[in-house]
Amino acid sequence: MASSSGSKYPRRLYDVGKTPIQSRSMNHSCFLATVQTVLESVGDDVVSDLRESAVGVIVKLKELEYTWSASCVHHFLVNQLAIESSHEMWSLIDSMSLRFSLYEFEEITGLNCDPFDKDEIWDVEHESFWLDMKVPTLKGPTLKELQAVLTICRNWSRENQLMVGLLCLLCIGIFGISSNSRIPLQCAKRVMDPEAFQRYPWGRVGFTSLLESIKVLTYERKKSYTLHGCVHVLLIWIFESVPGLGEKFGNRIEGADVPLLSWLGSRPRINFSDFCAQEKRNHGKIRVRHMVVKAIEDRYPKWEDHKVSTELDNMIQDILKGQLDEKLWEVMAATKSKKRKNIVDPPVVPDTIDVGTSTKRKKDKAHVDGCHASDMVVAHNIAILGLVESVKNLSAKIDGIDVNVADKVSEKLDATIQAKVDAKVGLYEKEMMEKIAMLVEDIKNLKESPYVNIHTDVANSNDHNSIAQEEDDDSSNALCVVKKEKKTSKAMETKVCKTIDVKKKGKKDEVPLKKVKKEKAIVIPELNDISISSKDWQQHLQWEKSEKCREAIEALTSILEEPTRRRKPHLTKTQ
Repeated sequence: MASSSGSKYPRRLYDVGKTPIQSRSMNHSCFLATVQTVLESVGDDVVSDLRESAVGVIVKLKELEYTWSASCVHHFLVNQLAIESSHEMWSLIDSMSLRFSLYEFEEITGLNCDPFDKDEIWDVEHESFWLDMKVPTLKGPTLKELQAVLTICRNWSRENQLMVGLLCLLCIGIFGISSNSRIPLQCAKRVMDPEAFQRYPWGRVGFTSLLESIKVLTYERKKSYTLHGCVHVLLIWIFESVPGLGEKFGNRIEGADVPLLSWLGSRPRINFSDFCAQEKRNHGKIRVRHMVVKAIEDRYPKWEDHKVSTELDNMIQDILKGQLDEKLWEVMAATKSKKRKNIVDPPVVPDTIDVGTSTKRKKDKAHVDGCHASDMVVAHNIAILGLVESVKNLSAKIDGIDVNVADKVSEKLDATIQAKVDAKVGLYEKEMMEKIAMLVEDIKNLKESPYVNIHTDVANSNDHNSIAQEEDDDSSNALCVVKKEKKTSKAMETKVCKTIDVKKKGKKDEVPLKKVKKEKAIVIPELNDISISSKDWQQHLQWEKSEKCREAIEALTSILEEPTRRRKPHLTKTQ
């Protein structure tokens, strides 16, 4: 949609694809585990009072077991817009702008963010209590000093324990400074006056501490950076401003009093490119809440030193009218970054944070480093522009190269490959033909060899012994005994035939020879009806007297004395 203002919006702080990559964890001092240590060092009744105090939301956040994600917050910090105002931050997610101002901080935390009352005249005597805590009376305490007090305050009165607990919550959850840094004395003294403490705008103090630390950061020079204040508000702001991220990674809790207590958080590894693509597929665009909507005259939170930026005001008015043009974002120049750092105003807090001499030297050094960093950014951008121009020239030269060179190289390469392939194929073909010839010769030899090998003893046998043959009809081995007589002039001899197993008809495989027990054949003299003559009878008597005759008769007698052997019956397959 076209912009109704017809003017440009604030530019990006870093070009697309050139945002600094976080290589180390983000540093901060708002550790909820330290809050737990404070709660364990005071009584249960004091914990209840801390929970119901003006800064009790910090205690309630600790009780949620909330999880912080620095990588998610880092993505929105390095995708800021370059605005001149020191009281708000604008970030982009795929050309969709998001505002983080005092309005958003107040809605998320529920803390008092009213303007400071400069007409208020208030003071309280604090020296005696400061001496009890062993803290310099002209300065505010440090968290390290308060932690030492926690070890001895168990026997103190409930009011004194409550004051120590409130001071710890200010150091951790409101100012969010290191354990060696001091909170402002004017703010610290308010713990001694419950009414003054409850009406003080601690939300405005906490927001100032957080945003000031964001505005002075130089992301491209150092591998790590430190934030002050309640950094957890930034993650909840992301979940509230980008519903898709909250639904997927926020672990929302229903029924909480304020958004800060409505999310458990997580520590995911978010691929923002994939997330944006998925949002566009499912919803047509990335769902965002650009800002907390206020009336057009109240579009800016109240600050004494507020200055209206034309480009920022154009964008805010287009958002309120629903006419935001997402195609007008431009890359911020390096000089803009330098200018923006020079005009950052100090925080509007009645009293500044007291720091030691070493801390002051560090801040002075940080300012010098920031100037050097700006110069390096300018030189870096000039070098990048030179590289881009060189790449363009090189691309133009490559496009002008004759295409025939590539064709010739391709033809030469194809010919070389084809020659190697042909040589390999010829070699394989020769080897294959030799193997085929050997196989043909082997098959021919097999065909010429005899089909069945007959045992030489069986094939050349001239023995007149009996042979056992198999009968096909009943598939049984029926032994046939054949009687053979050998004519001699004097006697007849009987011989027992040897039996062998012969292969069945229709079978090709050889069957091993089977030995059968030899049986002696019985020779019965043949009787004739014709009467024997006297001459023949005499010959017969003479034959009986002969030795061979007696042997034959004894053999017959021995055979007859043995019981007759009967063949065992065999059942057929069908039986």
